[in-house]
Amino acid sequence: MTDHEATPSPEEMLRLIEQQQTAAMRRFLPDPLLMYVPWGVSWFIGFGTLFLGQGLQGDGNGLLPITWQVGLAVLWGTQIIAFVLMIIALLRSGGHIKGESETRGAMYGLAWFVGFNAMGVIAARFVPHLQEDTIGPFYTSLFMLVAGLLYMAGGAIYRLWPQFLLGVWVMVVDVVGTVLGGGWIYLLLAVLGGGGAVTTGLWLRRQR
Repeated sequence: MTDHEATPSPEEMLRLIEQQQTAAMRRFLPDPLLMYVPWGVSWFIGFGTLFLGQGLQGDGNGLLPITWQVGLAVLWGTQIIAFVLMIIALLRSGGHIKGESETRGAMYGLAWFVGFNAMGVIAARFVPHLQEDTIGPFYTSLFMLVAGLLYMAGGAIYRLWPQFLLGVWVMVVDVVGTVLGGGWIYLLLAVLGGGGAVTTGLWLRRQR
């Protein structure tokens, strides 16, 4: 065998490096289907349920006789499932690595848990002073503000622009829905927020 035959060409070397990088990404980054799609489905179901019960005016005269309490229960229930699936994805990715990267994933998962629990305590403090028709939007806007910030933080941690931009998108939709008032926040977050999360998960999965 000659030296020319034994030595890979520059094109082959580049292809080998790209394959190794792709394999490393698949191994070390959390599964995007578990990181994003469950949240998108949760928002579509949860906020969709709230919208069906509250309507565009947010006065409880929606398409179905669903109270905002029931809607929030559906939303929180589906989000707990999404959170568990996200933690599974983080643990799976952390199982392949030790040290700084493992700690980073654990801290990011803990940030979601602490952030949402802190939000719940703070919101509960002010709920008694709110009118009943503003309680649902109040919880919703706060929750999605925290979610948007956490997605932006995750994008910075993992250097993923799609995740960072999803956080920006969620916050923009949240602000627009809050400004429009009524049940618009539920409709926009169900369709645009949920759709954005599912699209991001599928796109990142395809890139892997």
